Amino acid sequence: MAVSAVTSSLPAEAAPFAGIGAVAGAIGGLLMQFIMWLLYAGVFYAISILFKGEGSFKRCLEFTGYGFIPTIIGAIIGLAVMMTVLPTIEFSLEDPQLFQQTLMQDPLIQASTVIGILLMLWSANIWIFGVKHARNLSTKDALITVGVPVGLYLIYSISMMI
Repeated sequence: MAVSAVTSSLPAEAAPFAGIGAVAGAIGGLLMQFIMWLLYAGVFYAISILFKGEGSFKRCLEFTGYGFIPTIIGAIIGLAVMMTVLPTIEFSLEDPQLFQQTLMQDPLIQASTVIGILLMLWSANIWIFGVKHARNLSTKDALITVGVPVGLYLIYSISMMI
């Protein structure tokens, strides 16, 4: 959808490359989810070592995967928001930052960002109990193990929204 908004502003010679960019973006987005899964599991595993966690990385990876279930809901909401918002915004090659600013000021995009933060908190809740059982930690230690990286991510997300 974003590519079609941009493609209409491109010169005729560059338009075929937009499709290649869309495919590369889709594949990259899918791969990024798996990379994030490994990254989160690795960080949770590493932090839980400080609390003398017991259990395999494989088990931690498995339980961390369950925490990505809310991401599916977030993707569906994000798709619906983009389908609604993108057709209403004009893209200009002269000032692509104006497109981004207009997009980020849209109330639906802002609501979607807030929903994304709430879904991340839901994921964190799943991860807390997953790490607790995967690494045999107390609830407090699992809360710290998950809370530190998720808290940093949320601070980053909120600062980008502001």
